[in-house]
Order: sequence, then C-alpha cells, then structure tokens
Amino acid sequence: MGSVDAHFVPLARRILPGTYAVEVAAAADVTVALRLLLSEAPAVSWHPAEFTDGTHGVGVDAGNVALLDVGSLVECQAQRIEAMFQEHMERLMETPGTMFGLTGEVVDAVMVSSGYGDGTYPCYWGLAADGSLTSLVVDFRVLAENILRTSRVPFQPGPVSTPELAAHELQITANDGAFVVSSRGEDLTGLRVLAPDGALLLDADYLGTFITGGISSKTWNPDALPPPGSVLEVTEYLGYRHI
Repeated sequence: MGSVDAHFVPLARRILPGTYAVEVAAAADVTVALRLLLSEAPAVSWHPAEFTDGTHGVGVDAGNVALLDVGSLVECQAQRIEAMFQEHMERLMETPGTMFGLTGEVVDAVMVSSGYGDGTYPCYWGLAADGSLTSLVVDFRVLAENILRTSRVPFQPGPVSTPELAAHELQITANDGAFVVSSRGEDLTGLRVLAPDGALLLDADYLGTFITGGISSKTWNPDALPPPGSVLEVTEYLGYRHI
C-alpha cells in the first residue's frame, strides 16, 4: 500500500480551518462556477488566486475540478483516492457536484463538472473591505466572451515597435526568402499577412509553432515575396468578460 505521489500544485494562500459552504452555479445543466464561501462579508474586490508555481488557473484533463484539503490529501493512500475519484466521477453524470471525506467522516472535498470540459480555468480570491478572504471562485468561463484587439503594422523585417505590441517582443526575421515571425508569451491569438489590396497572403494558424525559452516562432515560406505595402495583422487576447 503506497501513499499518494503528490505531484500537485496547491494554492499559495492558506485559509483557516473551519466549516465552509460550497456553491455550484449552473446554466442549462452546465457548471458555470464553483464558489467556496469563507465569510458572510461581501467581496469588494477580486484578485487572481495564485498557485505555488506562480500560475493563476487550474488545469483540467478529466472534465472535473475538486477542492480538497491538502492536509487530508497527503495522508490519503493512492488506492483510496483512485477509488473515490471513480465513484464520485460517476455521480457527476447526474448532479453538478458531489462532496465527500478523504480520510473519514468529515467532509473535506468537493468535486464538480468543469464547465464544457478540459482546459485551464481562472481562480479568484474575493476580499472584504478589511482585506480578509471572503470566497474562492473557480470560473469555468461558460457565460463569457474573449476580449480581443487587432493591430496592423507594416510587414517588414525587424522588431515591431508599435507601443501596444511592445510587451510581446514581436519580430520578423528574413532568411533566404523565408520569414520567421517570433513573439513572447501566449497572448497573440492570430497572425495574418495581407497584401496592400487586403488580399490574404498568410494565415499563421496553419503554420507549425516552435517554442524555446518562452519565445514562439512560426516560419513562412511564401511562393513569392509579399509586395511592398503588405501588412502584418496581429490579434491579441486581452482577457474576458462575462455576458
């Protein structure tokens, strides 16, 4: 009998031991959000809930998310966790959420269906006026839309110096008739090259991506050089808003 191989990343901020309510919001049988209520005080501000690895979202690859007491989890044997997971995953077929105890009669875990399924979902701490925690929310982004911004700059070799794109370290490099478009981070969701008359010369979604050191690069091998006056169209992800 082995213990749990604890390859997990807990939330960086701790909460006081106690008994707390859990709420599940759903729309048309789809889980919209999960909330752990920590106090009766209203939240006056919301802040991304950081994990110990510096991220602010919970990754999902099994269609569900669980809130667990870390102390109980590390004391639990792997076979028991696997058995409980299978049991409660089946229950989620009929209910948006299920609660259970990891090591005994005390309920210290809740599991819910994760919106439309797998992905990475943002988590937020709600803070009261005095700075104390009021709640923890996992937003499954069901009733949400992305906020996007599109910019157009001249297509020419060299760094893209437009102020609104500066943080992405966007650069075009020419190499024997090919062009490499590189950028930092993952917030650029679209890259296209347009001729002066607006005709589409390249949609970078159809190119492979090479990533090293946080820099993503795509290589374009056009049949002919883009004509003078061609434009690089860049679409950025700026966040999301609820609808």
